[in-house]
Amino acid sequence: MPQAGRGLARLTPTAVAKYLAGQRALLKGTQQPDGDTRQVVLLRSAPMWEEQPILSWNGGRRARVATAPSVLAVYQEALSHLDAPGPGSVEDPSLLVLLTDREDAELDPGILVRAYRYAIQHVDNWDLIRETFTASGIDPRLSDETWGVAEALLEAAPAGGWPGLNRQVLSRTHALAALARRRLLLDADAQLDIDTLLLWSRTSSEGPRAYRALRDGERAGLRRFLAEVDQAGPTADALLSITEHDEPSVALPFGLVAAALWQHAPAGPEVFRARGRAENILGREFTDEAMRRYGESAENLVARNAQLLAEVTPDAERLAGHLGATGAVRHSPYLPAGLEARLAAVGSAIAGRDLDACRTALRAVQAHHLAEMARTRIGRARMAVRLVQWLATEPVGTPDTVADALAHYNAELSWADRALEHLEAGGDTEPALSGAYDALAADVRKVRRCMDRAFAEQVAEWTAAGTAPGSMLTVETFLERVAKPVVKSQRRLMLLVVDGMSAALAGQLGEELAANWTEYDPTGEKGMPPTRQAMAAALPTVTAVSRTTLLTGKLQRGDQKTEKREFPSLRLWSGHKAAVFHKDDLRPASTGGRFGPDLEAALADDASHLAVVLNTVDDALKNDQRLDEWDWTIGDIEAMTPLLDEARRRGMAVLITSDHGHVLEHRGVKVPTPEAVNARYRVVPDDGAEPLVSEAETVLAGPRVVGGPIVALWPADARYTNRAAGYHGGVHPAEFTIPVLAYLPDGVTEHIPPGWRQLTDTYEPHWWKLDTTRLRTTSAPPSAETRTTQATKSRRTPKKSAPQDTGLFEIAVSPQPSETEGTLLAVEAQSPVEQLLDDLFASPALSDQLALLPRKEDPEGLRQALAALCENNTLPLTAVAAAAGKPPARARGYAAVLTQLLNMDGIQVLELLPDNKTLKLNLTWLKAQFGLGE
Repeated sequence: MPQAGRGLARLTPTAVAKYLAGQRALLKGTQQPDGDTRQVVLLRSAPMWEEQPILSWNGGRRARVATAPSVLAVYQEALSHLDAPGPGSVEDPSLLVLLTDREDAELDPGILVRAYRYAIQHVDNWDLIRETFTASGIDPRLSDETWGVAEALLEAAPAGGWPGLNRQVLSRTHALAALARRRLLLDADAQLDIDTLLLWSRTSSEGPRAYRALRDGERAGLRRFLAEVDQAGPTADALLSITEHDEPSVALPFGLVAAALWQHAPAGPEVFRARGRAENILGREFTDEAMRRYGESAENLVARNAQLLAEVTPDAERLAGHLGATGAVRHSPYLPAGLEARLAAVGSAIAGRDLDACRTALRAVQAHHLAEMARTRIGRARMAVRLVQWLATEPVGTPDTVADALAHYNAELSWADRALEHLEAGGDTEPALSGAYDALAADVRKVRRCMDRAFAEQVAEWTAAGTAPGSMLTVETFLERVAKPVVKSQRRLMLLVVDGMSAALAGQLGEELAANWTEYDPTGEKGMPPTRQAMAAALPTVTAVSRTTLLTGKLQRGDQKTEKREFPSLRLWSGHKAAVFHKDDLRPASTGGRFGPDLEAALADDASHLAVVLNTVDDALKNDQRLDEWDWTIGDIEAMTPLLDEARRRGMAVLITSDHGHVLEHRGVKVPTPEAVNARYRVVPDDGAEPLVSEAETVLAGPRVVGGPIVALWPADARYTNRAAGYHGGVHPAEFTIPVLAYLPDGVTEHIPPGWRQLTDTYEPHWWKLDTTRLRTTSAPPSAETRTTQATKSRRTPKKSAPQDTGLFEIAVSPQPSETEGTLLAVEAQSPVEQLLDDLFASPALSDQLALLPRKEDPEGLRQALAALCENNTLPLTAVAAAAGKPPARARGYAAVLTQLLNMDGIQVLELLPDNKTLKLNLTWLKAQFGLGE
């Protein structure tokens, strides 16, 4: 039923009939249905009547109902009825009910004296309300409301009446909630909570306009009702006050600014002045506690809706400027200024090389609710902190052998290269971070330059001596040592040669592959823990030499024809089919094909092994395309995804390697020389002239240098040719070290290649983990004997320490190795979160859940992820993954692991919010589910 007249309800036939039947004077004076004496009843109501004009009432009596929207209409209708000749009839009953919105004072006394009871009559609104709700009674508290609630309920009634109560009592809460929804133009089933009202203020224009148009008393009444604890809560009072005094859409942005002013920012003159200006938006003064709650409500809403947060933040930042709160919002965990402040804090910590400050600042920036929008910047900051941690290990030593140097680069230095390349990829707009990156990169390059020179000297000495590689894996022994065991295991092999892939790039791909594949160590020494392997390239480190050597099993220079001819004829295939495929073989013959016909046939042949050369990385180097080591994914490398899918479907073993690595261009220096045939090496002049023209060069000679002695560049920032995206051919460890990744599909338990051992521990260096609390020197890798001893010790379960007396704090006493022999005891105050996690990881229920996971997870990573959730309750997926040391690409998969771990028996301890980007931890349910003490 549409509203009809300000403050007046439209009367229904039932309401009019009940009123007439309740008037004893009318019952006495009108004995017959048609009546003997003409009378007029003036009823105050909206002058609307869409029913039949003749109304039956009280068992067969009749009355005619008419409307009179004006004084003149009252005169005309009343006088024409009263002065009509004769008594009433069936078509013209003697009783006229005239519905009018006029007041007594507007009518001539001559009309009133002839009307029923000499005045305009009023219908009992509560009777009408009871009727329209089909209620058996009215909550007495409703009549205690003094702001015209009855008239408002009648005025706001829907066209078909309020939803019926089936003769139940109409409660105050039901009536006022129905009225509030109707007045605010909310859905009939809308929850009257603060989230609904905040969204209403932001997304609806008609609703706030309708609310502002209400009478003052009704607005105040509804505001008091909605501010009750069991409704939207006290915060609604401030929100509706903003709606009344300012633009309604400012309510939610104002909430984010209010949270900064009253909760996050330290009190001070600027904050107090901004709070005072905020009263102009609020319209009146509110308590500090009320404003804290208002800000908290706004933050809770946007925490669950990333899109809404993105829409609101520009308005909030403009509002902060208007209020003079730009300094306060730098403390906000939701606004861009707060994110920038936290990034600046990371920059200051990096500049000071303060590890504790770095970790604290990084945790803070990852917990910011705009962290997902700054993934790249935060990823760069994470890499910078890792480099700070690496420098803290004082990496200055040199391994004793080329084999150790190769392993050291693969296990340690390639990760530092990856982190440094990420810094080079973009810098930052925040001055504190940008300056810190410059200084940090300079320090890293200084350390690396010393290491790279020593590496080049070792390789030069080794190649010149012609010493056999021994147990060191080399490009010419790769197929015999790594591929042959796969053939023996009766499992098909897919060898993917990513031309030009460095160890740093392989580390990125390896993290993504871990989602569906199980990694193995195919050649590790017995008695040593399994680890990711690497091999030595042939020299010079170019495709024609090193790739041909890889695919033919002998040191030589060749091309695709050489590889296609010799690869299938190798004895290691034991008579099985084998073939190598290059770029042209990947091109499908038809629109619907995936690969070329020969490759498709080889994949379909269950008795065939195959190698596929993927040129994406090398082509990018040649074509001067910018390479960002951080951004490489499996999908970026042409054909890798469908090939891996096919290999997994067919249960094939997969080896991913390259023929050489590369160095990237970053303000490099061109070394002038006329003999250069490659960007990074040249032939030794045969005229007896001094072979070296720059300290960046070294001479390489011996049986591993295919084609005779060469002069090669060893620093990453030197080149012979014009500028390009990257280069290879030199003797930098990134060029010489070839990564080897060996995989079987997840869940495989049979036909494991002999000698292959599954990687059970993470292969990142210890300093790569951002939760590392203790750093050890990595100046040089330990000897095999020492590593074996250390590995054995690291797998022992430490004994629990005896219970300690507790004082003001719970104290954890943990032994830490000192720089000299022996240990010292480090005493650390244990926070409630740490104690909770200790109890959780000691819980038998968690142990049972861990055993059900499809793959072993790093306990320390799990602990750090759960610590971040316990401290913040709500965090983006990427922040949780980052806390565990996982890359953003694995954030969703890691969230699934945590959900499976914590959620038992249908209880959502950990919930993925509707935005599909945020995790929420319920601490109460966590404690109950795992039997943890308060």
